[in-house]
Amino acid sequence: MTEPSAERRARFEAVYREHYGAVWAYARRRVVGAADADDVAAQTWLTVWRRLDDLPAGRELPWCYGVARRCVANHRRGDDRRMRLVRVVASERERDAIRDTDPRADHLHRALDRLREDDRELLRIAAWERLDHADIARSLGITPNAVALRLHRARRRLAAALKEADVTGHTPGTASPTTTPKRPGTTPKRMAT
Repeated sequence: MTEPSAERRARFEAVYREHYGAVWAYARRRVVGAADADDVAAQTWLTVWRRLDDLPAGRELPWCYGVARRCVANHRRGDDRRMRLVRVVASERERDAIRDTDPRADHLHRALDRLREDDRELLRIAAWERLDHADIARSLGITPNAVALRLHRARRRLAAALKEADVTGHTPGTASPTTTPKRPGTTPKRMAT
């Protein structure tokens, strides 16, 4: 790689010194943390260096903001991809852990997959994390009454999804997904859905 010309380097350094703070602040106001702002600013200045010949004289800062805007968008898309991957991996781990302990888990997961993400998360928090309505409300930023209503609706939708998937039947010797296990001398009760 050839050494950059002294004139090119001097121009970049002058623009960098003058506008670094403004570009970083632009990024910081648009991303979650300072480390992300550092990443966006670094990507912005790399692009400015590569496209220095396109940098308009006297209009450097607005042009740098345009580059930073695209870098923020790329950063967000990267975050979205990473979060989708994290959710997929976490979901697979949950499924594997449950499949190992309950043969009906595949049926349940197929039915859960038919629900909206907010219903799935609410049902998971209630069943797997064993939080009460007040704690669920705190974690979701809603009222306990809203939790009760949403949980009731999510359970109804899950029951419908189980029925639609034709998984409401159960293996002999196991409890039905919508009934509580039978204790000696009692009759099974329907669970609230």
